[in-house]
Amino acid sequence: MKMTKPLLIFVILLPETIRAMDDLELVYGSDKMISIASGHPVPKNLTPSVTSVITREDIEAIGARRLEDVLEYLPGIHVSTARAGNKVVGFRGIYSEANTQVLLLVNGIPLRNTAIGGKPLAWTMPVKNISHIEIIRGPGSMLYGGDATTGVINIITKTGGEINGGYVGGFLGSQDTYEGWAQYGQKETEWEYAVSLQGGTTGGDQGLIARDTQTVLDGLFGTAVSYAPGPTNFGRDDIDARIDVAYQDWLRLRMGYQRFNNVQTGEGAALALDPKGAANEDIYNLDLTMQHQLSDALGLDTTVYFIGQNTQWHYNLLPAGTFGGLLPQGAESQATNFQGTTGLTNQLNYAGIQRHKVIVGTGIIYTWVSDVSNKINYLITPNFVAQVPLTDVSAFGADPILSSKNRTNFYALFQDEWNFANDFYLTSGLRYDYYSDVLDGISPRVSLVWNVNNNLTAKLLYSRSFRPPSFLEKNLPLTPDTHIKSESVNTLEFQIENKWSPGLTTSANVYWFEFDNLITSVSDSSLTSMNAVSPNPVAFTNAPKINGIGLETEMRYALTDNFNFTVNYSYHGVSESNQTGLLPKHMVKSLINWEFVKDWRIGTQLDWIGERNRPENDPRPPLVGYFTAGLTLSTQVAKPLAFVVRANNIFGSPAKEPSLNPTLLPGDVPVFERSIIGQIKWTF
Repeated sequence: MKMTKPLLIFVILLPETIRAMDDLELVYGSDKMISIASGHPVPKNLTPSVTSVITREDIEAIGARRLEDVLEYLPGIHVSTARAGNKVVGFRGIYSEANTQVLLLVNGIPLRNTAIGGKPLAWTMPVKNISHIEIIRGPGSMLYGGDATTGVINIITKTGGEINGGYVGGFLGSQDTYEGWAQYGQKETEWEYAVSLQGGTTGGDQGLIARDTQTVLDGLFGTAVSYAPGPTNFGRDDIDARIDVAYQDWLRLRMGYQRFNNVQTGEGAALALDPKGAANEDIYNLDLTMQHQLSDALGLDTTVYFIGQNTQWHYNLLPAGTFGGLLPQGAESQATNFQGTTGLTNQLNYAGIQRHKVIVGTGIIYTWVSDVSNKINYLITPNFVAQVPLTDVSAFGADPILSSKNRTNFYALFQDEWNFANDFYLTSGLRYDYYSDVLDGISPRVSLVWNVNNNLTAKLLYSRSFRPPSFLEKNLPLTPDTHIKSESVNTLEFQIENKWSPGLTTSANVYWFEFDNLITSVSDSSLTSMNAVSPNPVAFTNAPKINGIGLETEMRYALTDNFNFTVNYSYHGVSESNQTGLLPKHMVKSLINWEFVKDWRIGTQLDWIGERNRPENDPRPPLVGYFTAGLTLSTQVAKPLAFVVRANNIFGSPAKEPSLNPTLLPGDVPVFERSIIGQIKWTF
């Protein structure tokens, strides 16, 4: 890129330690600056991690309703289903039903389920209030601590300046889907404010399950009480409300409320169809961020936050009359609990050393579980089955959630970015995490970025990340009187990215990782092992070492101002074990966006998911791959009204995701029914 002479003189006169970041913004533009991998804004191609960015324009072009609709089209990521209405966002071939190896952030604040692991129960997010999404495709514990072992997702919500007015709109479509949203925001001289409300309901996919757990029991006892053959149950109602207020450039207050209501169980919490069971989840968040510029070279960012989660479910694990009538009321599970999280984080940013940018961070996070109620109406052992009144499980032994009621996490981190030679950036850092109830975690990383020229960048990356066990995992070891160890993963990566022309960019990265102590659940396919007297369905253990390799490639091409597309291919290979094989080895995705006449756009979403080998303990043949195609048509010819119609799986591909048990649910889980949905938006 060439600079004009006056601009060049102006840049030379700036202090060098301040000029370095400004030079990057002048060259690459602020629209390519992201913070997730560095802790402060840097150009995407210079980040010390493999990253992706999804903008609100990308979201609109896809016609998405939920976060998962967008994440699916990124390299190396696949969104799968799990029981109890959960979605699993899988990175690099590592799958867990609770999505425990992926850290979710909302505006930089972690959203965890410390009791069970992963993200909150049934969590999702509507997209209309999302400004952009920053993703680390790989480890991120050096900045974010535990859980960031295979990926980090940071959702940035819209500010008042971004909304800059008001919007009202709605969705209407297949599967009894209805949704509405309203937003208003403004930025004035010193104040900025935004309000967003989104809410909707859907019946979800209703693919056919031919056989389930109760079908097996019916065969053993000569009964016919199973709901199979029958449809899956993915219905749910969602609400998302947020307020964002900022004063000048140093103070921002955010408040949010999410409710996931009547979230059905999909294929069933015990892999037996359950058309009546459901869960409810309420999430409250409040955070205050203060940014102080103490001097030209020194800044301090402080955030204090609170997150509350109320969880409630009533599941029918097995239908009435199961076990040959020994359980005339069926097997029910009713539970409630509250999880609270408070956190205080401080980040000191120092640029007073020539060619260095230093970050020092400290923080404390306190998590607790209270108001726990966990009741069942059955006892099942290998030799005894009985119906009992709804009784708290603590009557049969220690509740594994109540055994740990709180956790305190102190951390400290140091990171240095050193521009040691022209176009070379060495980032090194170390984070230490202390936990009150499990062993400490240490997360180092080193990255070397070579900006060969304004168009070509190469990266060599190493990092170590970890995940501590959740309360449930910690207190249910397979072998009594032993400890579940924290997971750890060492990752080595190489990436190269080239901008061939203003409209054409390609990138490719390869990675290798070694995963130690992956925490896995242990149960067999026998019917009596589903729930013992305790009545815990599984125990946990640390798996043997797992090795993985992979390749991710992407091409982004804007042929003209009115036509652009992206295409990516990814491959991962993971050691075969009982814990692997649930994510596809090969994937190809493509997005096409074409404004064929003024104010009329057509978009195409293509997704090929390759064959999946089964885990070692699953005798079924590999799960065949599938191909889905979506089509989006949008227009703004009737401004201020805009209309969008999206058709999903237009060819009716018989897509399936793998079930976790070959005996109890042998036919896997059908997903992605053909559907169509329309939306209308009014801008004022």
